[in-house]
Amino acid sequence: ANDLGQVEDSLPLEHVQLLLKRSTEQQAALDAYTESLSDKSSRNFHKWLTPEQFGATYGLAQEDIDAVTAWLTLHGFIVNTVYPNRLVIDFSGTAGQVLEAFSTEIHRYDAKGGSHLANAGDPQIPAALEPVVEGIVSLHDFKPHPTFKPKYTFDSGGFINFAVTPPDLATIYHLNKLFSAGLTGKGQTIVVIENTNVFSTADWTTFRKTFGLSGYTSGKFIQVHPAPKTGTNNCVNPGSQTGNDGEAILDAEYSSAAAPDATIELASCADTTTTFGGLIALQNLLNASSKPPALVSISWGECEAFNGAAANAAYSKTYQQAVAEGVSVFVSTGDEGAAGCDPNQSVATHGIAVNAFAST
Repeated sequence: ANDLGQVEDSLPLEHVQLLLKRSTEQQAALDAYTESLSDKSSRNFHKWLTPEQFGATYGLAQEDIDAVTAWLTLHGFIVNTVYPNRLVIDFSGTAGQVLEAFSTEIHRYDAKGGSHLANAGDPQIPAALEPVVEGIVSLHDFKPHPTFKPKYTFDSGGFINFAVTPPDLATIYHLNKLFSAGLTGKGQTIVVIENTNVFSTADWTTFRKTFGLSGYTSGKFIQVHPAPKTGTNNCVNPGSQTGNDGEAILDAEYSSAAAPDATIELASCADTTTTFGGLIALQNLLNASSKPPALVSISWGECEAFNGAAANAAYSKTYQQAVAEGVSVFVSTGDEGAAGCDPNQSVATHGIAVNAFAST
């Protein structure tokens, strides 16, 4: 009833991601290495890898990469970049090329109050490539959702309810002793991953002034749009996206509340037709030439069933690369309780479900 029919063959699909598959032996070796990074008795303790080292050891062999990119090119796709981790290929093409190469139609659907694009069936991977291809991360435009739940507007004249403010946060989590000891985040950077910019950077300054954080003079807020190391840029400045920008400023403000002298870096890329801009931003940061951030915070989500097998695997593999590079990734959970497939609904109809971004 929701199917509006197949899209035209010429419909462009920009920056689709193909997730590659490491061997069982490589995965076992990486799992062991990941555990050894936090083992103080191991010679690998905190022995972080560069993206190139990670790709050379735990990514695909170059001949396999060449075979996959040649196959994509043969079917008319443009290969935009192969990430240094040797696990993700960014490519562009049309709906007709996707049908011809992966045997799945792209349809329009009337769903969630608007028109959406999605694949009508599972993409089919050629048998010859199946051992080295996990799947297409996404072939639809149903994007993850911000997980914040706005309830009341702050008013200097009072509160409808008692709000949890930065001083409360410091009390609840025993941060005041750390602050008194000089552990305020100075010299550190916390990256918040988004697909939008904030509406106004002045909001961050106002928040800090209002709640007594402006005395921590080293704290600052910046916004970046990280490009891939090589190839066509897949990270477009998204601007301020109405509705999503509330999540972005909340993430920046409360990261600053927990580490008031830290640099809060909002890393955002615009969504493409098929790919969440936040995933692009995170992958570009982890595969850059420069040292990656030590701390990453993500407050977006999608339940495991809706996210799909290939996307679930993509987040798991991206996070494991982050760990190998010394990056700690934190994801908000619990905003939907156990009803992760029914965000912002009064009644849950999909059963128990959790945030796929956090359940790896």
